[in-house]
Amino acid sequence: MGRSVVALFVAALGLAQPLAPETILLGRTRYHMVETLRRIPNYTCLETIERSVRAPKSRRATLVDALRLEVAVVDGKELFSWPGERQFKERDLRELAPGGAIGNGNFALHAKSVFGGNAVRFTYQGREQREGREVARFTYDVPVQFSGYQIRVGDVTAVVPYHGQVLVDAATLDLIDLAVIADDLPPQLKLQRASDFMHYRRQPIGDAAYLLPVSSEMTMVGLDGAESRNKVTFSACRQYSGDSIVRFDDPEPSVAAPAPSPTVPRLATELPADLLIEASLDENILIEKVVTGDPLLLTVHRDARHRKTTLIPKGARLRARVAGIDRRAFRGYTMGIGIQPIEIEQDGQIVPLKAEVVEGGSVSLRTSFYALLPASPQRPAMIYVKSTPPRLLKGLLLQLRVIP
Repeated sequence: MGRSVVALFVAALGLAQPLAPETILLGRTRYHMVETLRRIPNYTCLETIERSVRAPKSRRATLVDALRLEVAVVDGKELFSWPGERQFKERDLRELAPGGAIGNGNFALHAKSVFGGNAVRFTYQGREQREGREVARFTYDVPVQFSGYQIRVGDVTAVVPYHGQVLVDAATLDLIDLAVIADDLPPQLKLQRASDFMHYRRQPIGDAAYLLPVSSEMTMVGLDGAESRNKVTFSACRQYSGDSIVRFDDPEPSVAAPAPSPTVPRLATELPADLLIEASLDENILIEKVVTGDPLLLTVHRDARHRKTTLIPKGARLRARVAGIDRRAFRGYTMGIGIQPIEIEQDGQIVPLKAEVVEGGSVSLRTSFYALLPASPQRPAMIYVKSTPPRLLKGLLLQLRVIP
């Protein structure tokens, strides 16, 4: 019924006065994009973020860090997790990426707001040839009273009006590029410019191809001219299914699992603080190739015992993630990597693990190749290396201490 009413309304306008070709093209494009975005199923992709900064009056940007996250669109919401996490949660993105510039909306929400917003004013800018196909360009404006564009700098947030442009394939009407540029930035943000640029392409999810973002670039320029830039790529997209659990509360303390065979000791579901665990890396880690968020696998090297009771048996698998990369030289060492334990698995039983890398006992990283900088409230323990290329070797033995 809704489509029939729209068709009759357009037809009535046509009887009253002829519509300009660009008006028809705009109407067809907006309808196509609203329907295209509506048909996309709940899905998740791997999001890789490279964050860089440029000092005032400098022409060269410096890479600060790189992150890898899982982002999902579920029932119109953007949800985030670390790769390999068993649950998506509705959380502040700064929880996963503290410090530096970070933003959301580039995955799905900007396009829905621009093409589905009732107060968006479009202006046709003409057609052109691009990479062998004809494309149409439009500019648009969104006033502040209808804007959902929120910018956050530190603890300061503001909703701002914005404008930008869209580039669409003139034949298929698929979105190619979307630019979002903030207007009227309030003084408390201490920004002179903020923008986001997204590139779209059809990507397979299951048996169909859907129009999804493949990359984006967010830029913020402070009043002093300092610039923060995030380059984002999306990959490995797949349909969100029941094997990924969305939770909007705190996770359960442990995951239920079938009882193991009598010959395999069960893991303790509660681990005492200061329990020491020795575990070895399952593979070489080339520090220049990994980014914050990448998963790591270790194997427990010997039984972890407390009061003559084995709490974690030798051979249990230990999952961890890269918790940070330090590309600066440190006392003659070339690069550093932080490792954050996540959980232990034994014969299907999974127990969350909160622990940190420490020195002591029979395990020591004080060698000519490695050095350990202990954890602080601001960062995890960092392992620094001297090898070229910088790497942690398979079999490297680490000592972890359970923390409250």
